[in-house]
Amino acid sequence: ILVSGESGAGKTEAAKRLLEYIAATSSSSGGGATASRSPIHEKLLGSNPLLEAFGNAKTVRNDNSSRFGKYMTVELSPSGGIVGGRVTNYLLEKPRVLTPASGERSFHVF
Repeated sequence: ILVSGESGAGKTEAAKRLLEYIAATSSSSGGGATASRSPIHEKLLGSNPLLEAFGNAKTVRNDNSSRFGKYMTVELSPSGGIVGGRVTNYLLEKPRVLTPASGERSFHVF
């Protein structure tokens, strides 16, 4: 699934909802929203706030703007359960750490 769009279009929120849906409709035993979540589910869902703290910043257009690209792979078993995942970040605005533009802030973590 590719999530793309203009600045402020809701890509980050859409990606969060997709990941929540995948976690809710799968289980380590093969699927079902009523099944308990595995540690892998929790790690995938819990990674987003951490990534946002290091990669989101206040801009003139958006108080919580993602300033990085993210490529996420979710590995599924043949029966549909989540068995693993990987997140690769691409920091797009390294100068923002030291010299944010007027009216903007550095990344939230700083």
